[in-house]
Amino acid sequence: MGLMTRLSLAGLVLVASSSLATAGGSAPQRACASIAPTAGESVLVLGHFRGGRVVRVAGAPVGLDWRDDYTCFTSMRACKAWQRDLRVAYRHVEGDRTCMPLR
Repeated sequence: MGLMTRLSLAGLVLVASSSLATAGGSAPQRACASIAPTAGESVLVLGHFRGGRVVRVAGAPVGLDWRDDYTCFTSMRACKAWQRDLRVAYRHVEGDRTCMPLR
């Protein structure tokens, strides 16, 4: 992949990220927006996972499949299980992960 192609892709990602952030709040806010009203007084846990894996396709440059996801859960156990599964699938490039209780 040439330098101009990489720069174009980086610009596209930045534009998409900024438009998502302005449409309905930040990613963490959007993650729990749909579940919070129906959860009542139960626990809410915001899960965050960031990590990647190398993708190799014959005859093409090595690529990177990167995830940066926020999801809301009603238990700490469910959040940890979600992270464990993603950590197994996206273990090649270490990122970070957090389960943060909101209430």
